[in-house]
Amino acid sequence: MKHKHKWIGIGAGVLGFFLGMLSLALRGLFNQIQIEQVLYTSFGLIAIVGVISLALAVYYLRKGREAYVIYQTVEEEEANEKAYVSAYRFLDYGTVASNILMIAMLCCLVIVTSPVIENVYLFIFSLVLMFFSFAVANYCVRTIFLIRQYKLSIFSTPKEVLSFLNSYDEGEKQAEMENAYLTLFRLNQIILPALYILLFVLSTILQETQLVALLILIVIHLYINIDQLRKTKRYFK
Repeated sequence: MKHKHKWIGIGAGVLGFFLGMLSLALRGLFNQIQIEQVLYTSFGLIAIVGVISLALAVYYLRKGREAYVIYQTVEEEEANEKAYVSAYRFLDYGTVASNILMIAMLCCLVIVTSPVIENVYLFIFSLVLMFFSFAVANYCVRTIFLIRQYKLSIFSTPKEVLSFLNSYDEGEKQAEMENAYLTLFRLNQIILPALYILLFVLSTILQETQLVALLILIVIHLYINIDQLRKTKRYFK
């Protein structure tokens, strides 16, 4: 295990060195790229993600409803169990796709508000995507109520989500908690530190410190760690 950690450290150092060299090599190339091109390209990619996630969300939520109807009507035990598992699995897939759709919609709205973007069709597309994202979110909430028999709002509060988690059975609750802990660990120890390196590379390439992005990253990183004190205070009374 010690050797494994040693090689991870060496690999991270080598990767950082090559990223630094790459940023210096690409500095001249990025100086020739216009911000307008970057924004239009980003909008196009995000729009594609939004449309795909919209289709997937509707598809999986509908499949979840169909599987739940089968679970309610079929009496044969094996088919009943299979439909039950499928309903919950499709619901989770649809929920993830709905969340990605919401993210894509917000990104599109942020991009079209840039003074560089002067295309009214992109603005209209963003509004249409916003309408569909809220419609899908409402459909998702109603599907959750149908399958899990728990009523959530589109803009659920942390307290509501915690109460929703407590409605799970013990096995699923344990799986959710393990996944949440691993996600938090990866964010704190891997993803966010990697973003610091990425900001360093971008600052080197663009010859300008990405101050706003750095401040946002620091706030998120600090929040994740300081928020752990609430758990400590609540559990170790």
